[in-house]
Amino acid sequence: MRRNYPHGTLIERKISNGEVDSILLDLSQKYKLWSELSGVLNSENNNELEKKVCALNEYKNFVDELTYNKYFIMQDKMSSSIMEEFLFYLFKDIPSIKSNMSEGLIYMGSANAYTDLSFAPKNLKDFLTYPNIFINYKNQDFTISKLIKCLFECNGCQEYREIIVPTVAVECKTFIPSTMLGQSIYEAQLLKQGNPYSLYIVVAEQNALSDDVNLKNIKNIPIDEIFILRKQKRNSMKNKISDKKPIDYQVIKELYDFVKDYLNKEWFNNQKATERGRLIRF
Repeated sequence: MRRNYPHGTLIERKISNGEVDSILLDLSQKYKLWSELSGVLNSENNNELEKKVCALNEYKNFVDELTYNKYFIMQDKMSSSIMEEFLFYLFKDIPSIKSNMSEGLIYMGSANAYTDLSFAPKNLKDFLTYPNIFINYKNQDFTISKLIKCLFECNGCQEYREIIVPTVAVECKTFIPSTMLGQSIYEAQLLKQGNPYSLYIVVAEQNALSDDVNLKNIKNIPIDEIFILRKQKRNSMKNKISDKKPIDYQVIKELYDFVKDYLNKEWFNNQKATERGRLIRF
């Protein structure tokens, strides 16, 4: 199965760039231990999933402390990339995912995901001669997706494209204020233009939405769910580790079950929808 290691890659890049000191070497060692343990623990087993979340909290607290003490800057994405990589360790154990691993049918990780395509000829001659395929993409923090190879042909001229089509897309945030919510809604709309049956999730450590924001009042919101991992609001002491609740095991479990249930159900079947008497929310 194709995947990537966004957090581990950042550490390797710093080491290869010659930025080596005792702190970075210690981080590299702790990362290897965290990565190996998370890869072994099975999310299908509640006890092991709880251990996986405990290991996440311990490792993330260590990296967050380095960021808080200015060893890393926010642009390094050292802290934010941890959750992106953790999502692979979390979802790899879903049976329907695991059964397709060996054949490489599924991609899990960050991706420049397909949103839609259009035709963009320069003029009439160009319109008649070439397919003129223009494909839009959206960079996504984490996806469960597949690779599709497309060949377009027009009057003997061919254009070849490879696109990553997600069935699950997750956006990772440290916190989510109203401005980020608006951006997430827009990006979810883009993604679902070409992937109407995809699941779009926002995962945030803390909630920074004002209390008067009511998501139920947002008409046709394209985000399927927002998970607040620490079960707390962001406060004025947002950067102190001691003020943050740990990432909550129960929320992670609900996130896991939410994605697992979606992958196990039927997404579209007109005949069954008619038999149920409901055509839209299948």
